[in-house]
Amino acid sequence: MSAKLQGIILILLGTISYGLPASLIKLSKQDGITEANILFFQFFFGCFALGIFYFFSSKKNKPNETTLDHSAKKRLILSGTALALTNSFYFTSLEYVSVAIAAVMLMQSVWITSVLDFIFKKIVPSPIQVISIIMVLLGTILTANLISSNIVISPFGLFLSFMSGVCYAVTIMVTNNLAPQASAFGRSFYISLGAFIVISILWGWSIDFSIIPLSLKWGIIIACFSIVLPLLLFAQGMPNITAGIGGVLSALELPAAIIFAYFILDEHINLLQFVGVLLIFAAISSVNLIDEN
Repeated sequence: MSAKLQGIILILLGTISYGLPASLIKLSKQDGITEANILFFQFFFGCFALGIFYFFSSKKNKPNETTLDHSAKKRLILSGTALALTNSFYFTSLEYVSVAIAAVMLMQSVWITSVLDFIFKKIVPSPIQVISIIMVLLGTILTANLISSNIVISPFGLFLSFMSGVCYAVTIMVTNNLAPQASAFGRSFYISLGAFIVISILWGWSIDFSIIPLSLKWGIIIACFSIVLPLLLFAQGMPNITAGIGGVLSALELPAAIIFAYFILDEHINLLQFVGVLLIFAAISSVNLIDEN
């Protein structure tokens, strides 16, 4: 098996892993777990696991990687705030909307990132980016089934899931510009550490200690599929493929999340919603492939 094919398979598996946590969160809530317990123990175990991987990986010197200084570590920890808010908004929105709608609203980060680039960096979106934004918005309307007069969607749930997309866009912008030459494990550990600190401040006061055993179980499971496994797979796979291909494969998170919700939670998706998913995937894919060329 070639290194490129191996990289594609690893990224594909990591993306599929990212699509699973939303359904797992729904199941954990049916099991009586609160958002506070899910978030706290997810980031606790995720941060703990990443710390172990970072400790052992730091003993292996790689020529293209730089060492994180004290200032870089502080900035990475601070950037974890955006990640913590992304998960807080996203997880809470699942109380009010389906996995399909929450996942689609999270993907609004595609065009929100372009808007933030324009506001803060004065980068004007290219024609293909504008077309991509229009496709994402059209796909959102179809996937969220907003054109149907028979469906009732929680405005509060839409707001929460949209805010997760805003925070995710901020996470992408901030983390992509912080210590890019440092190891993936080091950067991820300090970002997750910052996120855990913020989660502890925001949610620690409302943890239900009567359901700690269940929280430990779900925390470990969700952390594995949302933090640990994707990072390991991406860290191994990304160096063997181009950024464009990686972006396309990462876009499969959306259909993966919806497929898992269909089989695990029995969430229904009609033909128009499926077309909407394809439109969003095509929009993300086209931007990544054209940027690569």
